[in-house]
Amino acid sequence: IKTSELQKFLASLIGPREEGKIGRQTALKFKSYLSSIFSAAIRLDAGVIRNPVRPVKVVAEEPEKPRTHLTPEQAVAIEEKLTDRRHRMAWKLNVWAGNRCGEIRGLRWRNVLWDLNTVVVTESVWEGNSTPPKTKKGYRKVLLTPNQMAEMKKYKDQNHPDGGPDSWVFPGKRNRPLDMGWLMSKHIKPIAESLGIMRVHWHALRHLNNSLMLNEGVDVATRMDRLGHVTDRVNLIYSHSGDAAQMAASGAIERRLEAARVCLEKERRAAPQAPSPLLTVTQTVTQNDGTR
Repeated sequence: IKTSELQKFLASLIGPREEGKIGRQTALKFKSYLSSIFSAAIRLDAGVIRNPVRPVKVVAEEPEKPRTHLTPEQAVAIEEKLTDRRHRMAWKLNVWAGNRCGEIRGLRWRNVLWDLNTVVVTESVWEGNSTPPKTKKGYRKVLLTPNQMAEMKKYKDQNHPDGGPDSWVFPGKRNRPLDMGWLMSKHIKPIAESLGIMRVHWHALRHLNNSLMLNEGVDVATRMDRLGHVTDRVNLIYSHSGDAAQMAASGAIERRLEAARVCLEKERRAAPQAPSPLLTVTQTVTQNDGTR
């Protein structure tokens, strides 16, 4: 293996996350792992006499294209256009909890602790693989308000009354969870574009969740806790340390989204003949009931 080949390979991996690429820091980790393998082979006299990875220079990332930052009003407008109950609930839960896309896919009904108003993140599903969360810090609980939990309960009772503990919260085809990439490209993006919202993606909801908490004065420790950036997993699920702050955070998110919903409704009533550009539909979106 030549150094130039490794250089080209690592460079090809770096790029925008939404295109399935990785960041420079992740590429540096890959380089480190590869280098350690060659170093071990040299040390063990395994037929390798030089380490071609060491001279590799990991290129800098290109400046990212401007990301879409959703407002609460935009998030509510998109939600109201989603007609499939699974799609709407998946969207709302992402806004409420700020989970990573794979974590939403990996939710099973045993992760919903009704008596504790809690959703527990223990699994992530990405590209067909079921794994623990992205990092150890991602193993966490997220408290929701009683109203949010009531919506979750209504969703289960109406759509999955017989769902067992190991059943997916958002089921798709062939006993797999809902394909979130398909949902985004076939349903959410067309709706968003009809509302004048370009380049929407799942991670935008995670940013929105954090922004809502920040703007409502939620402390940084609680935000990190909810988003999976905590440092301690021990007894995390059934320990009630920080629960009051978490519930306050959920309440803040709920209030801000409800204010956005009221604002949109006022706009509709004030200008019935001239709807806001945000809510002007420029194309017809037909959603089917097919399960993905």
